[in-house]
Amino acid sequence: MMYLMNCILLFILFTEIFSSNPIKPKLCRDCKFFTKDFFTINKYGKCSLFPKDQDEDNTYFLVDGIKPKKQLYFCSTARTYKEMCGPEGTLYVKNKN
Repeated sequence: MMYLMNCILLFILFTEIFSSNPIKPKLCRDCKFFTKDFFTINKYGKCSLFPKDQDEDNTYFLVDGIKPKKQLYFCSTARTYKEMCGPEGTLYVKNKN
């Protein structure tokens, strides 16, 4: 009887240990390179690690003469392509905040 109880307790212990997922996903919102979107906070954040290529000829906007800000890819785009960060978050750096 004691052997059966020990087996049941051991089974419960192992199922509890292996059923919980100790590996947390690498979320962009926790990354050092994450840039918040002003209006939606985290939903449409961008990755400052991957600026878009801009034309060197158009260094200033021809209407008001103001130089445009650096354009960034959305985090969802960076996590889609393996050449960037990919689904695994290969270039993810934990934010120290």
